Order: sequence, then C-alpha cells, then structure tokens
Amino acid sequence: MNLVRTLQANEIKAYLDNCLGIDIGMKTRKRNYVYARAVYFKLCKKHTRMSLYDIGSTLGMDHSSVIHAISNVFPLAIKYDSHLQDLYYDYKFSHKHETESIFENYSRLLRENVELRGEIKEIKKESLLDRRFLDLYNEIPEAKKEEVYTKLDTIVKVAKIFHEKDILQS
Repeated sequence: MNLVRTLQANEIKAYLDNCLGIDIGMKTRKRNYVYARAVYFKLCKKHTRMSLYDIGSTLGMDHSSVIHAISNVFPLAIKYDSHLQDLYYDYKFSHKHETESIFENYSRLLRENVELRGEIKEIKKESLLDRRFLDLYNEIPEAKKEEVYTKLDTIVKVAKIFHEKDILQS
C-alpha cells in the first residue's frame, strides 16, 4: 500500500469516527456501523485511488465486502440516514483535490457529471412513479379510500420488515 493513500484513508476514517462518535472498524453488524463503513469505503474509493483489497484491509475486510458495501449498502445509507448523507457530501465537496493534475481533475468532474445525470434520471423515474400512483389512487371511489389506505399501510410495513431482515442477513 502507498503511504500517502493509507494516510488519506486514515483521515477519512478519523473524520467519520469523530463525526459519528463510533469506531467504524469495530466488528459488528449494527446498522449504523454498516452504513458508516459503506460511506467510508465509497469515500476511500473516490479519494484515495486505493485498490478495493487495500481499502478493505484498512478495516480487516476483504474486497468483496467493499464491493457489496459500495454497491448495495451505500445507496441505502445515503437514502435513509440524512446525517451520513450530510457527512458524505460535506467530505466529498470540502476535500481539496490539490494533488490532481488538470487531466485527473477533468476526468473526475466528467465522472461526477455522469453520476449526477444518473441521479437526475432516478429522481425523474421516482416522480413518474409517484404520478402514476396518484392517478391510480384518484380512481378509487371515495368510500373505499380509507380501506385501501389501511391495506397499503400494512403491505408497506411488512415489506420494510422483510427488507431490513434481508439487509441484516447480508
């Protein structure tokens, strides 16, 4: 491992540890630790140029755990934990890219642009789904709306329970 990159990873870890008041390297499956590690892995991947193997080894994990965290856990962490979302974007945008060449800076900005365009597409998809759902809801007779709402509420609660169970088991 490159010493400069390791120091950058240690800086990211210290940032998250201090802001969250936890040690993200602790071996536990508690959600707040799992989410924080996913944010750590994502920041390391973005800012250190370390291999996935090296990123994982900083916390005693393997590269497949890093891949899983970045691909599957990170989006959930950003979506459901606003504090982690704030920390991620604060670090991402406050991190000075002083060591980048002009080409590297340009390449990074292009990648970020592609990522942001993808996020915009997702938001538009969600908006379209919301609109379709509202159209369906408006077709329900007034007398049946409360009954439908109660059934949907139950379905959503059950789906959340199974989703959280799946996350904890993985």
